Amino acid sequence: MQNEKSVDEQIIEMYRNLVANKHPDLVSGWPILTGHNIKGGSYGDWTIIVFEHTGNPVMKSSSGIGEISSAIIGYDQITDGNKVSVRERIARHFRLSRRDAVFVFDRRGDIQEDLNAAMLQHEIEMGLCPMRIFLSHKGADKPMVREFKRTFEELGFDPWLDEDAMAAGVELERAILQGFKDSCAAVFFVTPNFQDEEYLSTEVNYAIQEKRNKGERFSIVTIVFSEGPNRGVVPDLLKQYVWKEPNSEVEAFREIIRAIPIKVGPVQWK
Repeated sequence: MQNEKSVDEQIIEMYRNLVANKHPDLVSGWPILTGHNIKGGSYGDWTIIVFEHTGNPVMKSSSGIGEISSAIIGYDQITDGNKVSVRERIARHFRLSRRDAVFVFDRRGDIQEDLNAAMLQHEIEMGLCPMRIFLSHKGADKPMVREFKRTFEELGFDPWLDEDAMAAGVELERAILQGFKDSCAAVFFVTPNFQDEEYLSTEVNYAIQEKRNKGERFSIVTIVFSEGPNRGVVPDLLKQYVWKEPNSEVEAFREIIRAIPIKVGPVQWK
């Protein structure tokens, strides 16, 4: 990035172009583009720039943070393989919000991955990324699925369950379709009760459509349960996606967490 502009100005210009290409109507209210302060530092051969969103395009402050300690970085060396973790550690250390951004780059000046990470983080903050988890099940299994829902909520996830998500009088299929559009994953609880009935078949088709539309930002997860000698049967359309046969509900929850495209946040004091 050799230019007459400062490095942070070049980054902002590149980021503005990225946002404008994808969300042209939202640039005027986008995090860090509408005003920010800057912290600049280094770690070995790597440059670290922190953009703290202010929303004030007139005033901007810049401060140097020098050579950042290894205690903050968490590694002896920064590599392409640990950059994501390094950014997260820096964000925690400086108590940054989702409206801020961290860029970590070496002499190559390649910041495309950092730009994409900032974009995704800000899209999430702006409510542009569906992040609910659709829980598909047979009515007879609702008591079990409710327990999964409560556990998801305790961890900060936003599960979609028909009885809570559908307002009185809302047409069922329309509510289900909107539930999928608002979600980043569909979890199918396949017990011996689960059959490919009309609405279950519709949910399978909606899930496949969302997977095609969202790609890596949507996961289809099938969990197969057994009751005595009886085992749930995975619908043929779902066999091409991830499906697991856990030995317990705890193991089932662990498999779901591993498969969905969003993750639990850092541990904090209550």
